[in-house]
Amino acid sequence: MSKKPYINYIAKRYFSSRKKVRMISATSVITILGTFLGTFAIITAMSVMNGFRDMIFQRTQDMAPGLTFYVKHASGDERDMVYREVGESEGIETYSPVIERKMLLHAGDYQQLAFVKGVSPDKYLEIMNIGPYLQQKQFLHDDLKDTEYPEIVLGLSLANKLGVTQGDTVTMVSLLDIRRYNAPSMQCIVRDIFNVTVFDYDYRAYIHLLDMQYLLDEPDYHQVEVELKEDADPANASRFWKARLPESVRVSTWWEEHLELFSAMEVEKYATFLALNLIVILAGFNLISSMVMLLLEKKWEIGILQSMGCGPKDASRIYFRLGWYTGGLGMAAGAVFAVALLLVQQYFPFFVMPGGNDVYIFRYVPVVVKFRDVGFTLLTVSALISISSLLPARRAGRIKPLDAIKTKQ
Repeated sequence: MSKKPYINYIAKRYFSSRKKVRMISATSVITILGTFLGTFAIITAMSVMNGFRDMIFQRTQDMAPGLTFYVKHASGDERDMVYREVGESEGIETYSPVIERKMLLHAGDYQQLAFVKGVSPDKYLEIMNIGPYLQQKQFLHDDLKDTEYPEIVLGLSLANKLGVTQGDTVTMVSLLDIRRYNAPSMQCIVRDIFNVTVFDYDYRAYIHLLDMQYLLDEPDYHQVEVELKEDADPANASRFWKARLPESVRVSTWWEEHLELFSAMEVEKYATFLALNLIVILAGFNLISSMVMLLLEKKWEIGILQSMGCGPKDASRIYFRLGWYTGGLGMAAGAVFAVALLLVQQYFPFFVMPGGNDVYIFRYVPVVVKFRDVGFTLLTVSALISISSLLPARRAGRIKPLDAIKTKQ
C-alpha cells in the first residue's frame, strides 16, 4: 500500500466502525448535524438577504434616476452650462428638467405634507419605470391640450392619507411660496395611483412640469435627472461630474441618495454571517470532543501502527482526515441541500410569506443564490473544521508507541 491510501483507509475505518463508547458516536452525529445546520443556515440567510436587497435595489432604480443634478441654487449661466454639458455627454442616455417642492395636499377634511415633482411625462418615463406600479397603468398626459384640468399621480400611502381614489380632486398648496396673506394653490384630478412600497416613494406625487411652473410662477427648474447608458458605472460618472461642476451644483447617484440604508443592509448581511458561524463553532467543539474521546479509545491501535512503521506525522494525518470526514460530510450535505432548495425557490417559488401581499410587498420569499457567497461560506466552514481537527491530530502525533501498548496491558 502506498502511504496515501493507507492513511485514508485507516481514517475511513475509524469513521465507519462502531464505537465501543456510545457517546463518541453521539457526539459525531451531533457534529455532522451541527455543520449541516450551520452551513445550511448561513447559505440560506445570505441568499434571502440577497433577494431582499436586490428587490429593494430594483424598485429604487425603477423610481430613481441614475444621476441627479441639483441646480436650484446655481446661477442662470451655471444652470445652462450644466444642462448643455449633460446633453452632450456620451454616457447619458436621456435627461429631463424637474421641479420638486414640498407641498400641502388636502382633500375634504384630510391633509398631508408631501414632495411633489413637476416632470415632462413622456420624457420622464424614459428615466423612471413607474409603469408596473400604476394601478390603472395611466401616467400624466404629456400634452396639456388633452386634459381639461391639471392632473396628479399619487403614491398609495399618500392617497390613503387623503382618502382619495382615481378621479377625485386634490388641492395642492405651496406653503413655501406664501405671498402676503395667501399661498399659491391648484386643484388637480387624480390621474392614477402607484404602489412601490419602498422608502417614502408612496408618499410622493407627480404633476406636469408646466403645471408646476404655473403654480409657483417659477420658470427655472430645480434639478436635472438623467438616465445613464447600460454600460455606464454610476459611481464613476458621479466622480467625473463632481470634479468639473461648480460648487453651487450638487450631483448624486441613486445609491448615494439612500447610502445609509444600503450600507446598513451590507453590514447586516455580514453580521448575520458571523453570527450564524457560531453554530459551526459549536459543532467544532463537538468535533474536538468526539475526536479526543476516539483517540483515547484507539490509543493502543495507534501505538501498534507506529510500531509497524506509521510515523507521528502519519498518525496526525489519520485523525486530521477523520475530522474532515465527520465535519466535511455535514458541510457538503448542508451546502448541497441549501443550494438545491434555494435554486428551486429562486426560479420556481413555492414558499409563500404568511399574509402574502396584504402584509408584505411580495408574495413569495425573495431568494438570490450567489455562488460567491456559497464559496465564501464553504471556505469559512472548511477553515473552522480544519482548526477543530488540528488539536486531536496533533495529540495523535505525540503518542509514544511503547506507552500506548502498555496502557492495553
